[in-house]
Order: sequence, then structure tokens, then C-alpha cells
Amino acid sequence: MRISSFLTKKFLKSLFFPAHSRGAALPKKLVKLLKNPPGYWDLPELPEIGSPISQSGLIAKSQRELAEKFEAKGCFFGVNGASGLIQSAVIALANPGEAILMPRNVHISVIKTCAMQNIVPIFFDLEFSSETGHYKPITKIWLENVFKKLNFNENKIVGVILVSPSYQGYAGDLEPLIDLCHQNNLPVLVDEAHGSYFLFCENLNLPKSALSLNADLVVQSLHKSLNGLTQTAVLWYKGNLVNEHNLMKSIDLLQTTSPSSLLISSCEESVKDWLNKKSLSKYQKRILEAKSIYKTLMQKNIPLIETQDPLKIVINTSKVGIDGFTADKFFYKNGLIAELPEMMTLTFCLGFANQKDFLNLFEKLWNKFLLNSKKLKSFEVPQSPFKLVQSPEIEIGIAWRSETRSIPFSQSLNKISGDIICPYPPGIPLLVPGEKIDMARINWINNQSLCNKDLVNFNIRVI
Repeated sequence: MRISSFLTKKFLKSLFFPAHSRGAALPKKLVKLLKNPPGYWDLPELPEIGSPISQSGLIAKSQRELAEKFEAKGCFFGVNGASGLIQSAVIALANPGEAILMPRNVHISVIKTCAMQNIVPIFFDLEFSSETGHYKPITKIWLENVFKKLNFNENKIVGVILVSPSYQGYAGDLEPLIDLCHQNNLPVLVDEAHGSYFLFCENLNLPKSALSLNADLVVQSLHKSLNGLTQTAVLWYKGNLVNEHNLMKSIDLLQTTSPSSLLISSCEESVKDWLNKKSLSKYQKRILEAKSIYKTLMQKNIPLIETQDPLKIVINTSKVGIDGFTADKFFYKNGLIAELPEMMTLTFCLGFANQKDFLNLFEKLWNKFLLNSKKLKSFEVPQSPFKLVQSPEIEIGIAWRSETRSIPFSQSLNKISGDIICPYPPGIPLLVPGEKIDMARINWINNQSLCNKDLVNFNIRVI
């Protein structure tokens, strides 16, 4: 099937990103724009429009207005996804040879930037749940213990990256974490790709947005957690710990010279749509409906996992002895398309469209799935093999550029990786260039391969 034909394919239920649910929840002004003749809106950087780093033009004006609205020093639209703006933020934080402290569940875009710029990633491990196979939200005590393990001057640590909420919707209290970093004069970049709408829903008992908690740089995906088109994102800039000129320069470095006017318009409209009282009321109603869906499914004894993002319905398939990949194949075949299969879980994204028919449909398929699936006798995910604080044995930039050879992963014991091993989604690296492959890491990745076919009998490039 050709791509253009597949794009028109109808699914029974699209519970994946982008969160506008195949157009059902797009902003009205953007829908009106798209009704123009095809390509009519595909304009270049005309003087009246400008670009995300212009000082004048419609884009600059819109960004200034939004920055003022949320008491930020700056706002920058992005058309290369949250990944592109995260990479710009990383480059603004650190020079080659300097280090950034980051959690193990950091996105692959950060690792690629570190390799490109030879920025040193200092990883800290996270508390792990053996019941879900997921990392737990970081706490202040956990981060304090991480800080105690560090020699800040020796390691040239110039910033901290936090991820909140996670792909599955876990979010802790960011405020004490940001305060702790600021007490150590460290700027904080928060990957809030999955939590954009938190900024508009402080009355719904949701986690607070990192922007309202004075993080220095906050990157939000507008297609994952607002109702923008795919590839749209926004970067918010606050405080005085990040050099504004460096930030502008890094955005300019990685941004296309031909940003799509349609995507830029989507950036603006997806944020402004949530500032409209009528639209906001509609979306908040969807969030309350999502909470009700979760509660009803729990009452029906469906093994859901509670996270802080009500738009994520996460099934703990391991509770019934089935892995998330097998569950995903079943639901996909039956027209209910999920977002994220993992070893022990399957995550659906409700998005901002009306999902009134989801409950009955899901319950019927779940019962059918249980009747037709083979159960595993045991289901265990081992603790991750990482130390609390750990850096690659060889500088990541050097390892990335070194001459490598490809060998079976089974033969890689005690070798130095020249590869990023990262099944996608969720885009969290299991192994990065410069790390030594010890037996604990081999056993851990082999365990993941029991369900993830991307990791079965694969080759890896080593130095």
C-alpha cells in the first residue's frame, strides 16, 4: 500500500499521537486554514511573516505575546518536533567538554546532541518499579543523593535535564527539584513534551507545569500534549542562568531555513486555542471525561496503572501474564490503535477528541483478548543495571566518531559501544556510545528482547 493511500485508512479508534485524534480536535482557525485550496498556505519566510528567531514579523509578535502571557522571557516555535528544540536547548546549556546531569530516561535527541557536540552526559539512575517495568518520578531526596555523589567542579557540570511527565504520564513534584538545582547555580531544562496541557489546567488537580515553577528552559510538544500538527513544539525561556544570545544562536543552528508556514501557524493556534475560554472549557471537559473512563475501567477490574496524566490509559498486561507487544498486535488487528507497547504494559492516548464510545469498545475487546491469548507462567523485569551516577567510559563524542566494527550483541561483552541502542518509542536509550558492555547490561537487554523483536539477535557497532 502506498503512503498516500494508507494515510486515508480508517481505524476503529485512533488512540495514538498526535493528540488531535486525526483532526477531530484541531483548533478551529487551523481547520479553516486547511480548507483553503491544497498548498495555498504553503508560504516561504516572507518579510511580513518572519521566522521563529526574527526580531520582527507576525511570528515574532505572536511569540512575544505568549511569552508575556506566561511571564517568560522568551517563547520560540519549532517545526522539528520537541526533539529539535531540546537539542537547541542542550547546545545553549553546554560547550564541548562540559557536562550535563540527566536522568536515564532522557530522550535520544539529547544523546545525539551530546555526541555531536562532545557534551558529557552524566546519567543518574531512577527508582524502578518491578510491577510495571517503568521508572518512577524523581523525588527531592533522590536528587539530593545524586548530588552527594558528584564533584561539580571536577566534572564541569553546567546544567540539569529533567523529564516530566514521562511517556506513560508519571510526574512528581518538580518545584523542590528545580529549587535544589538553582541553589547550586545550575540551570534546568525540563523535557515537558508530554505535559503541555498542564499549563492550562491548574484547577483540575494535575501536576504543575515546569514553566510555572520557574524552570529555565521548558520544551513542550504541541502534537503530543496539545492539539497541534505533528512536528510542532514550543520552547519557553525564563530566568538569568541561560545566556539568551547562546539560546538564539543554537536555535538558529539547528532550525531549517525554510520553516513550514502551516506548522508555524499550528504552533500559534494550538496554544492560543487553549487561551480561548470556550475552547479551554471543552478540553477540560475531555480531561474530566478521561478521569471518569479510568475510574470506570478500574471498577471493571481491568488492570490499569495510575499515572498523573489522565489522558494516558496504561494497561498492566503483565497482570494477566501477557506482554504489551502481544496485546498491541491484538488491538491493532481489531482496529483499536494504541500508542506505546512495552514489555509489561500497553499505553493508549485518549487525546482531546470525544471518546464516549471508548469504554464499551475497549471492554469488549479486552474480554475477547483474554479469551484468545496464551498466558505466560511468569513475568519479571530485572532491575536496571545502572549505578546511581554514571558516565560513559569514553567521551561520547569521541566514541561516536571512532572507527567501529559490527558484531553480534551476544559477542559484545566488555567491548565499548559505538552505537545508540534505542527501540522507538519511547526513545529512551538502553546503551550509548562510549559505554562499556558488561554482563549485567547484556542480561538486562537480552531480557528486554524476550518481547521486543528489535532486540532479538541484533548486531552492534563497537570500538
